[in-house]
Amino acid sequence: MPSNKIHCALSKKRTGFNFKELHQWIDKDEKKLGIDHRLNRHAFNKEESNIIKKYWEKKKGKGWGEKAVVEWLFHIAIDNLETAFKEANKAYRKNHVYNYFKFGLIPDSKYIFWHFGRFSEEKLEKEFNEDI
Repeated sequence: MPSNKIHCALSKKRTGFNFKELHQWIDKDEKKLGIDHRLNRHAFNKEESNIIKKYWEKKKGKGWGEKAVVEWLFHIAIDNLETAFKEANKAYRKNHVYNYFKFGLIPDSKYIFWHFGRFSEEKLEKEFNEDI
């Protein structure tokens, strides 16, 4: 999964602020629970949305709570897309087809760019110039 360093870098690039404390809170139980840490704070719900909003409003002031909720949603979206692609690769490997994705920021905007694709084993080796 993307590290907190990557989540913070994406937040910083998108907003000018890294939201480090928020990303650490989202992934708080990762070391203890492994992938199962995503059972907590990794699905949109009103209760956690309100907790995040109120905390960041109190910490930083009006408007920050809504921004923190947006960063939370981007964090969990990126994590869940990465998991989906890992699972897709497991499911489709027997057919020698590999799913891949790339993500980054669209230049001159605050939007995350996603590119999805599929490679055959031959094309994957050619594209990345290495044996898989």
